[in-house]
Amino acid sequence: MIHTTSVSRRRFLTAVSVSGLGAALCTAGSPAGTGQGAQTLSFGVIADLHYADMEMRNNRYYRDSLGKLAECIELFNERKPAFIIELGDFIDGGLKESEIVNLARIRAVFDLFRGDRYHVLGNHDLATMSKEEFLKLSGARGAFYAFSYGLFHFIVLDGNYNADGSEYNAGNFIWTETWIHTPQQEWLRSELERFRGGEVIVFVHQTLDDDPVDSENLHRVNNAPEIRSILEEAGNVRAVITGHKHAGGFSVVNGIPYVTLKGAVEGPGTENNAFCLFEWSCGRLKMEGFGKQDGYNL
Repeated sequence: MIHTTSVSRRRFLTAVSVSGLGAALCTAGSPAGTGQGAQTLSFGVIADLHYADMEMRNNRYYRDSLGKLAECIELFNERKPAFIIELGDFIDGGLKESEIVNLARIRAVFDLFRGDRYHVLGNHDLATMSKEEFLKLSGARGAFYAFSYGLFHFIVLDGNYNADGSEYNAGNFIWTETWIHTPQQEWLRSELERFRGGEVIVFVHQTLDDDPVDSENLHRVNNAPEIRSILEEAGNVRAVITGHKHAGGFSVVNGIPYVTLKGAVEGPGTENNAFCLFEWSCGRLKMEGFGKQDGYNL
């Protein structure tokens, strides 16, 4: 684990060596971004803001998430990544009317980023809303979807399904019961096959790796072993990036790194912020963390 310090925030740098990107990406000669031969790409990530207009509870400083996200967006606009993504639990708490207001406030800050913006669905996002309502009000592009920048491909999964395959809908769920349903698994296989010639990063709110501390794996997708098998069989997945478990974490399972970001809502003030920038270039994925976000070196 690497910890370095700057004047205004602690910064952590992770260099994750990723096999398989190959020399082709390093000789394409295109700039970072969206070109078909793009050899370098950067993107920003933040998780678990849980914004709500309510008092602190269990070390979750809900109101402070507006300032934390503002700091994050300011830095992202300075560094100009190709896109940013939030990993779910964008909002929290209250009746539906108040959650709609909260969502409008936090979205207004998120939308200050001058570039492409993406969302992942979290369980708290669906405490009072249906998926359709949250997607519309947040500006999210879908519940599960894929997008590409040149040779780099990204898959967003949705773990917000009950065991019977029904969707989370306005609180009709138990947060520890989280599944990636069969139709989505079939879609995932087809997307991985479609991206066979490229490199893939997967985003999902709930974790997919086993928790070394919690034997019950309360934060993990219940059918995670099946999902990991799909990713491993494809052979082109270079990392899985998740939220949900606010303590964060890192592991490697059968050659695939699993990175869990710390929850930005935890702790007061921007000194307890947590977000990161990834740079994907020439066979290596580098992760630069800010605030209390941990770093790893593989």
